[in-house]
Amino acid sequence: MVKAIALIKRKPGLSREEFRKHYEEVHAPMALKYLPSFKRYVRNYVITPPGGEEPEFDCITEIWYDDMQGYQESLGFYGTDAGRILREDDESISDTSKFFFFLVEEKVSK
Repeated sequence: MVKAIALIKRKPGLSREEFRKHYEEVHAPMALKYLPSFKRYVRNYVITPPGGEEPEFDCITEIWYDDMQGYQESLGFYGTDAGRILREDDESISDTSKFFFFLVEEKVSK
């Protein structure tokens, strides 16, 4: 299994609620439609504790792939003309200058 994590900040001027609604109702379904190599897709929305400062990121997204080939297929599609629909949607809700994407090795303790 290969896992990717993305740290995503919403676009300035977009409320957290608008960002989350669009991500859940538009972007996530679109990603699942166009990127069949996703094996698991989790969005973790960051919560600001009472009296706390707004976090640097609004969502921590986790994506699992069966193998590196699945990851490469998704990455390859994203960069194509057909993948433009996902890129443009990302840009409509995200501050892409603050977008961080990592491949990680996951270790789970029971």
